[in-house]
Amino acid sequence: MVKKHSIKVIRYENQLKNNWDSFVSEAKNGTFLFQRDFMEYHSDRFDDFSLMFFSDNELVALLPACKIDTICYSHKGLTYGGLIVKKECKFALYKDIFTALIDFLRDQNFTELIIKTIPSIYCEAGNDELTFLHQFYGGSVEMNIGSVIYNRKEIVFSKSVVRNAKNAQKKGIEIRKSNDFKTFWNDLLLPRLEERFSKKPIHSLDEIIYLKERFPDEIELYASFLNDEMIAGTILFNNKNFVKSQYIASKSSYNKLGGLDLLHYEIIKNLKTNYFDFGTSSEDLSTAENSNLLAWKEQFGARTIVFPTYTFKINQPKI
Repeated sequence: MVKKHSIKVIRYENQLKNNWDSFVSEAKNGTFLFQRDFMEYHSDRFDDFSLMFFSDNELVALLPACKIDTICYSHKGLTYGGLIVKKECKFALYKDIFTALIDFLRDQNFTELIIKTIPSIYCEAGNDELTFLHQFYGGSVEMNIGSVIYNRKEIVFSKSVVRNAKNAQKKGIEIRKSNDFKTFWNDLLLPRLEERFSKKPIHSLDEIIYLKERFPDEIELYASFLNDEMIAGTILFNNKNFVKSQYIASKSSYNKLGGLDLLHYEIIKNLKTNYFDFGTSSEDLSTAENSNLLAWKEQFGARTIVFPTYTFKINQPKI
């Protein structure tokens, strides 16, 4: 007979930081984005509603979350979220934790729970419990398209990428690791985002420098240089199982030199993790694909993955 777990839910408080961070480091689906030092860089922008779950006084799950009115988000300031659990967590326990979460939110007068899930490729064990549980709640699902390289066998680059990379090397372009986040931000990223999308990056320059100081190994900047001038770059978020490209930008006047292709050719060719995540390729404020961006990423061997965002209706459980 399957054991029924009694779950206690409490709100996160600052004195529980060490407990929280230690659990994240051991979880099957924990990444450094869930460490409190990362989550709280933008604490002034979000009303934190992070939760901790206990069974027989043992911490068994976390929910990084914030709230806006009667909606609970996991977490609006993070790329992905959901329940953080250890790889030993079996489905029966997960279901009891999630049921306790819904009951707790109902008692707190929430009407919806919105979770942009953690892709399974980020995890050390299967992570699709929410995909199954979602069908029992009267909510909705939104899919964003992304591109991921599976580093399980030799990566096949398109002929144009290889050609562009070789031509860039002949022109004297060099790839280097850099700490000059200011130049990347002000000379490449901000102008590029404004020119292409009329938008700004999620982080400010001060915020990314702050995060780099606290996560020096996890956050790195690699760039293409021509005569010591930074002409293209990418900020990478490094995790145990994958590398994620957080920001990509180049100077428009140098685009035809192939610096961006050479940069990613070298990064991906020397990839040590199982996956390289190019991020989403959706149109701004839309789930439709950006076909040109998607096609560019696919030239490096990336293929489609979806990032579901689930809405759970708190007052309509059928489970």
